[in-house]
Amino acid sequence: MLAAPLAQAQNFETHYGNQPWRDGGEDVKAVNYCPGRGSVTVGTRRSSDGNTQVLVTRANDLGVTDDSSINTWQNAYMIAGSKRSDAFGIVELSGERGFAVTGAVQLGEGSFIYVLQIDCRGRQIWTTLLDNVDTSHRATGYDLIETGSVMPSKAPAQGDLVVVGEENDKDGRTLGRIARLDAVGNVLWDHRYDGSGDWPGLRFRAVTENLASSGGFTDIVVAGTALTTDAKRGGLMFRTDANGAPVCSSVLIDGQDHRDFHGLTALLNANYTGETVSVGASTGLDEGSASQAYLARYDRYSCKPVVQATWVDRDKASFTAFDVVEARGLDGREGAVAVVGTIAGTQGFLFAANTRDLLRYGGLGPRRFGDKFRESLYAIDRKSDRFILAGNTFSDWQGVGDIQDFYFVQVDPGLNTGCADLWDPGAFNPDLPYKEFLPHLERIPKFQRVDTPSQEARDWGYVCAVDPPEGCPGLINNGIIQLGVSPTGYLNIECPNIDQSSGRYGTRLVGLRYMPTNGEASAPGAPCEGWGVANADPAALVTGRTSRCAGTSNVTLVSFTPTPSTATSVVTVGSTFRVTHQYTPIAATSFLYRVDVKIENIGRITVKDLRYTRGIDYDVPPNTFSEYITLAGASPFLLAWNNNGFNSLDPLVANSGLSGPMTDNGPGDLGAHMDFRFGSLAPGAARSFVTYYGAAPTQTAALNALSIVGAGLYSLGQTNWDGIGGAGNTSPNPGTAGAINGVPATFMYGLKTN
Repeated sequence: MLAAPLAQAQNFETHYGNQPWRDGGEDVKAVNYCPGRGSVTVGTRRSSDGNTQVLVTRANDLGVTDDSSINTWQNAYMIAGSKRSDAFGIVELSGERGFAVTGAVQLGEGSFIYVLQIDCRGRQIWTTLLDNVDTSHRATGYDLIETGSVMPSKAPAQGDLVVVGEENDKDGRTLGRIARLDAVGNVLWDHRYDGSGDWPGLRFRAVTENLASSGGFTDIVVAGTALTTDAKRGGLMFRTDANGAPVCSSVLIDGQDHRDFHGLTALLNANYTGETVSVGASTGLDEGSASQAYLARYDRYSCKPVVQATWVDRDKASFTAFDVVEARGLDGREGAVAVVGTIAGTQGFLFAANTRDLLRYGGLGPRRFGDKFRESLYAIDRKSDRFILAGNTFSDWQGVGDIQDFYFVQVDPGLNTGCADLWDPGAFNPDLPYKEFLPHLERIPKFQRVDTPSQEARDWGYVCAVDPPEGCPGLINNGIIQLGVSPTGYLNIECPNIDQSSGRYGTRLVGLRYMPTNGEASAPGAPCEGWGVANADPAALVTGRTSRCAGTSNVTLVSFTPTPSTATSVVTVGSTFRVTHQYTPIAATSFLYRVDVKIENIGRITVKDLRYTRGIDYDVPPNTFSEYITLAGASPFLLAWNNNGFNSLDPLVANSGLSGPMTDNGPGDLGAHMDFRFGSLAPGAARSFVTYYGAAPTQTAALNALSIVGAGLYSLGQTNWDGIGGAGNTSPNPGTAGAINGVPATFMYGLKTN
């Protein structure tokens, strides 16, 4: 989904924290520098008497956190020895220097922003306390970054730290705080920001660096909230230069709703380099009003919004977006942003949005996590080939009276774990006005160094078991073609022990792979291959579909029988259909796998209009996400076909894309989508037909293979490549070698017609 994976990871959900503490996760980061990789999660644990401690959990790529031999641990920290120490943000430091944490520590009548550096094994290196204008004020650090981390290739080896938060004074005003510290914890500058008369309250919640007008990635960009004199809230975008001097700020507000930003990400995709996406919520003005996720993309160098999006739950549940990361390499073009948050405070969500309009991305279905409806998600980061999420679980998973723990989720490139549920929110583009102002800056000169004692705090367990299971059932091959067959019959399964596929944006997902070049054409990016079946009779509509990227709807597994070379999936769709997909190698050609499809009417009435859909998003290497598509041949059963691999696999849903036939259409991020109509099907009757999936080293070999088996209707996927550098080229140049000759491999799907 992103860049090439560096470790063999799987997907799971876990909880961290021990009784009698109530442990709440706030932030999560992938570990890229410390030995062992994995992840690090931070939050606060609370005792029954109101004491709090900072809790940091270091886990490996399988979620294990109690094995010091693989650099995993859980530690609790008491900042300055205080009994009231909270944590909200964490960042990994370059050069194997460990991690930095920020939050709030209560000392006397006030609370103070701190920055704690710990090494890769969790041992304190230094702790710095930022002073307040008045010791009775209450200040909190919410987020921090290491400078240069957005564009590390152009940054010093050891960057400074920038922390953002807020300070509440005795008069009830909220002022923004930004401080910059050097690599050893000395404060270079510390500012608080006042919105003056029109904006008496400023809340700074998230920070990144981004492109400055000078050309460097040195601007400090902050997301948060600005409050009006009558307590209405607007979404805040604020930029300063590297020294904290204000560059610009703007507030999205219309007086009809409250708007808050909680997270942001800098964009690095070539089409949007230097722009910023902020996420949060819009909420009605009345007490108890529902919230909706609210996103905005801002122009480079400025605080001007370019596009806004509001996401709504179709069941009118309240939900808020808390964090966002860019998903570069998702499609090789504009990519997407991945957004995490919580529905009604009880169920975490994750969705992918187009960078262009911030609406739903392609065929990747939004997901809900926490099937007990007692889990929340607040943070997201990306590993090399997947996303990690963190929040809270209020379920006692071990049955020991532990009522709150960290909740951690690691998803596959399709945003999925074995326990996630589909979710279907809507989205639209509002056009709220924005107001500009420039906050007043006040310097805070003092800081102090303190000591932070710590203690071990180990306990954890799986909430959702590691996926896929050992042995990768459904991974089949005939020596030339390798398929990853899921239990419900679609292609694309994950196998952590499989070699990464060749070319740009390789993956360890296996869908449709040509083994001689290790080229994978179905799994990179959004793994959207799948199928659907329906009765289109208006008097008795029924439909079901299944794929890795859009999930499974109205399909129930009956049995799945894999061997090293074959796989048979049997499912039911409602009470109307039993569908069997049987994958077998054939003697006639090693370039194709035969897929026998059998649809049985297990209902009591005749199915008057039987439909079947099969679709694949071709991502053909080495120039993954840029291919040529051919749709050719004929069949009396073909109802419609097109080149959009992201279309819904529900046969009753309208399609988009260029309709077939076509030859070498492209290049682009394209696919093949075919809808079939098979007429009526009486109760107890069955309709069977034969399809094929495969690949061959050239176009001629592919067409010969299809001809041998009588597949008179077919699609071809061929890469946009100049033929130079070999099949494993990770930086291929575009060209016509794929379209003309079908090298280094032509991928295909076909329907037997004779």
